[in-house]
Amino acid sequence: MIRLSRRELLAGSAALAVTGTPSFAEETDLRALGLAEPAFNVDAELNIPDLTGAVHQLEDYRGKTVVVSFWATWCPPCRKEMPTLARLGRELGTEDYAVLAVNVGDRQDKIEAFLEQIDHEGMAILLDNKKDMPSKWFLRGLPVTYIVDANGKVALGAIGERVWDAPEMIEGIRSVGQTS
Repeated sequence: MIRLSRRELLAGSAALAVTGTPSFAEETDLRALGLAEPAFNVDAELNIPDLTGAVHQLEDYRGKTVVVSFWATWCPPCRKEMPTLARLGRELGTEDYAVLAVNVGDRQDKIEAFLEQIDHEGMAILLDNKKDMPSKWFLRGLPVTYIVDANGKVALGAIGERVWDAPEMIEGIRSVGQTS
């Protein structure tokens, strides 16, 4: 798998912002999508509640490919990509995949007001009220998204906004599920 530095990941997201999501040739080009194996250690751990108070742990999703996206209501790129994450979750289904949108630091009432304005069905909304996740998941900005394979290992990461429901992106994420 290709390993990119944080700088290369950021450069890829800037290029994608200008050019859009590229088309595929014969196989999924994950690097062209701005997805790469993180070049740093990620402590893939969750122990945080959703909007109803139910606590989610990464182990709860063992056997599934999990898209974990970190976002905030004040972040314009986060706000823009949230509906694409919801559509991705619906497209992938829940049998072999899960999409988790982890809000970092916003109050629940502010999150709920934002969610009333967008399409968010298809993903679980988790709350990192204590802001523990940035140090555990190497977050130095938002949005940041990781794809965790069925064995619980962080397989890929993306810094910056993506169009998660683009056919090429869906194919790329499914390829992670097929290799784990």
